[in-house]
Amino acid sequence: KNYKMVIKFLNLGMGNRRVLSIVLFFGLISFLYHIIGAIFFSRSSFEGVILIVFSQLLLLGEIIVCLFYIFPKFWRANKAISLTVSVISLLLTIVFLRYSFEEVLFVKYLGFKPNPHLDPYYFIYDNFYFSLPGVFIALIVYLVAKSFEVEKKNKVLQAGMEQAELNFLKSQLNPHFLYNTLNYMYSIALPLSENLSTAILKLSDTMRYTLAQNKRDMLTLGEEVVFIEDYIALHSMQFHPNFYHTFLITGAIDRLLFPPLLLAPFVENAIKHGITHVEKQPVNIRLNVTPAILEFEVSNYINTQFQQKGSGIGIANVKRRLEILYPGKHTLHMEKNDLVYRISLIVKLW
Repeated sequence: KNYKMVIKFLNLGMGNRRVLSIVLFFGLISFLYHIIGAIFFSRSSFEGVILIVFSQLLLLGEIIVCLFYIFPKFWRANKAISLTVSVISLLLTIVFLRYSFEEVLFVKYLGFKPNPHLDPYYFIYDNFYFSLPGVFIALIVYLVAKSFEVEKKNKVLQAGMEQAELNFLKSQLNPHFLYNTLNYMYSIALPLSENLSTAILKLSDTMRYTLAQNKRDMLTLGEEVVFIEDYIALHSMQFHPNFYHTFLITGAIDRLLFPPLLLAPFVENAIKHGITHVEKQPVNIRLNVTPAILEFEVSNYINTQFQQKGSGIGIANVKRRLEILYPGKHTLHMEKNDLVYRISLIVKLW
């Protein structure tokens, strides 16, 4: 439980635990170096060995607190005062601990000789002076670890960008391959089945339109209408003769430039979630274009017996595109009751 509290206090993730392991390893090397030197070469007394052990433990604790708590929390341009106060507070804590152990506890329980001529000011200065290297060691380790962390993140980001680029290239390659394959299938199916060849042709046309919209920001509204008609035709052929819809178009659509695939998702949504097999409950689509505005309305009877689950991403994307392309120049209303779902879109063209 105490170990988990220390990890939480010092914010030790997996990367920080690795750094902590390295610090502890070099702390152990330093500890052994000083102890072996004190015992075998300097012939230090028991008192000297205890003081060396205690000093090494204090130094290690100082480095750990600076490395995993003070610097991560306060090493920022606007935290200079907090950083300074924290470091000074830590050094004062070390002074207090050193005095408490060396002048009180060790004297009382280990038989150390008290220092009757202890100068408090010199004691504070001396401990500040010899504790500062621990702060600088922690700072150097922190900055080095931070640079490695930044480099690692940059590598991950670079790898992600390269993967995204590959995925984009694949997304460009695969539709072209599918489009060419559909054309080949159409040429083979043409003498065999008119319905099959027509379905393949419609699917090929829809694929061609989606490829075109990836390359151009604006296409003619007439091309969008053809795409919607081909999309509807594919569904109509699949469920023939039980597929019912109306598509009323008024106004000039062949010369008006319009963002591609901005209207089609509403039709797709109506066919996916609506009733299409009842003659008296068709999917109704209406498009009206004037020089000033575009009106688009889609309504469908709600299919309560068979509901396809959708992510809603398509409609959400259309809303976002409308906000970007026609800010303050469009209104989109969605109405739903127990029977009918209706969307109404008005776009100001001027």
